[in-house]
Amino acid sequence: MQKKKLIIAGVISLLIILPIVFIKITVYTAPNLPELQAQNLERETINSTTFRFKNNWLRKNESGNWESYIEGTPYERGIALGILHKELIQSQEDAFVGEIEKMLPSRFMRTIMQLGIGWFNRNLDEDIPEEYLQEIYMASQSFSDKYSYVGPKYNRVLNYHAAHDIGHMVQNMNLVACTAVVQWDFEQEEAQMVLGRNFDFYFGDEFAKDKIVLFVNPSEGYDFVSVTWGGFSGVVSGMNEKGLTVTLNALPSELPTKSSTPVSIIARDVIQYASTIEEAFAIISKYDVFVSESFTIASALDKKAAVIEKTPEKTSIYYPEGNELIVANHFQSDFYKDSELNLDHIRDSESMPRFDRMKELTGEDTAISVENTLRYIRDQKGVSNKDLGTGNPMAINQLLAHHSVIFEPLKGIAYISAAPFQENVFHAYDVNSIKTMGTFDPINSPEIDSLRLAQDSFYASQGFSNYTVYKLLKVEFKENAEQKVAENGFTEKWIETNPEYYEPYLLLADFYFEQDDFATAKKYYQQAQSKAIPYLGISTHISENMAKIK
Repeated sequence: MQKKKLIIAGVISLLIILPIVFIKITVYTAPNLPELQAQNLERETINSTTFRFKNNWLRKNESGNWESYIEGTPYERGIALGILHKELIQSQEDAFVGEIEKMLPSRFMRTIMQLGIGWFNRNLDEDIPEEYLQEIYMASQSFSDKYSYVGPKYNRVLNYHAAHDIGHMVQNMNLVACTAVVQWDFEQEEAQMVLGRNFDFYFGDEFAKDKIVLFVNPSEGYDFVSVTWGGFSGVVSGMNEKGLTVTLNALPSELPTKSSTPVSIIARDVIQYASTIEEAFAIISKYDVFVSESFTIASALDKKAAVIEKTPEKTSIYYPEGNELIVANHFQSDFYKDSELNLDHIRDSESMPRFDRMKELTGEDTAISVENTLRYIRDQKGVSNKDLGTGNPMAINQLLAHHSVIFEPLKGIAYISAAPFQENVFHAYDVNSIKTMGTFDPINSPEIDSLRLAQDSFYASQGFSNYTVYKLLKVEFKENAEQKVAENGFTEKWIETNPEYYEPYLLLADFYFEQDDFATAKKYYQQAQSKAIPYLGISTHISENMAKIK
């Protein structure tokens, strides 16, 4: 069992570090840039959390989210991103590299991985449009020199843009689980269209700390807002001035053999240049990808929504019957839904339980509203209101989301969550006002205060406090299990913080199994089996160990 754990840990570490660590055997050539002209590249510091560079600005709001406005050509946007976001860029890289070093403590192994990734991603710059290469290159100049041993700045930041793809590829190993829902009704007196989504891509608490609500007024294409982080030009959740939204959800994938265009760059191209579902489909179709991904598109102009499913082999589209689209992490289009890969994933994962729970929640309501959508994406129960324990991947709200968003395409309103997860307030912004933000005074937030969505009641509850303690005790247990179980009352206290969750029982059972204390292991395995287990692989593991005990 220990050997199996080490192999799995090694594979997971390998997959996660693919876009993060870099590459000494490949150096990308800088993109074609306009002739550099002498200019003042100093930003104006308005206060400790508010900065301006020409018409561009960055500010921190009262809830901890950063709000930023960027305009101009790709070259100009890249300069502004680098100058304004410098500290956020560098702290984000610290978080990335820190997580890698935790996962792979051996410097020798990290070097080996760098060489392997250099070969895997050797043509990455050829798969990204010149416009985004210019923006990324200029922003990359603000990355720190302290990671030059990993690779040149431009090399590193290009590879960071593939982090989402590798993280979603690791979805096959149960590390990500995003959920989205779109509802619309154009028959009633006041037409409605509302999209809600949880972006459950987690790479440590530090990674999720400094979200940026980015308003972009490009020299070409449409204005848009997206939720991003320092040094990232891709899009994972966004809406443009035409009322077109794009959000990303993982799909089951085979292991790739080489890199292609990161899906976040494809989503960026969609949000900047598409106004309809047909235009979005055309943009997505022209790219090659190295992992399968779904692009959930809601369109005010089309008065409907669809999910575009992209694999390395084909691009397919799924239009739902009726006026509701639910997206988890399995295929729905006719071309893929009955594939062996998809059916195996549905059987083995938590994708369908989240899909079914969302369908159950939306079926309880007759009204389409922001308030109802907020309730859906904060829901922690299983089908039929089953108590899953806190943090279960079978829940729509797993308390690990990097961010959550609610979009109203018809009104152009974007609601963006403040940390932590989707428990805090959601700030509301008018996407139609982006063009005016260049003359905006960044001392004040562009938020529409009257539309702010309140905190979840769970956020101030004992249940949230208990879950915070649960995670801390879990870390302590993993760091020194033998010492912790010997402490008087530790095991009981840990379980009491999350008694309906299968995980503490499983971790304890595995520990005692390795210690050859089979009676205690059996007790905890049986308790784990009585809870909601999200993955077939975990159930199989428990059954196999129980059989060995017998």
